[in-house]
Amino acid sequence: MKLLNKSKGTVLSHDAGIAGTFFSRARGLMLSTPADLVLVSPKEGIASSSIHMLFMRFPIDVLWLDSGMKVVDIRRNVPPANPLKIGTLRIHKPGKPAKYVIELGRGEAGTTEIGDSIAII
Repeated sequence: MKLLNKSKGTVLSHDAGIAGTFFSRARGLMLSTPADLVLVSPKEGIASSSIHMLFMRFPIDVLWLDSGMKVVDIRRNVPPANPLKIGTLRIHKPGKPAKYVIELGRGEAGTTEIGDSIAII
């Protein structure tokens, strides 16, 4: 799938995967090589769209989108969980309810801002 920031006219990803089942969302990008992934929650919410960084091998940018495909929260350069580094062993939650979580490689969120409209093609 292609991910576009319609508000900025930029491409966020040329080849993103999708995770729509409980197990694929729980796995996310754990133990994988860098890739872009869209996690689809069964309902819009805060807890249902939270993520963890356990068993990740690389930092990512994270976009949370509401059901209208608007960005409601952004985290850039989220580090992998590391038991030796305080603050990395945590659950990341959006500030507002979200339906979609987009995990991108570090820096790939570019100029994306809260309120931007995202398209999945």
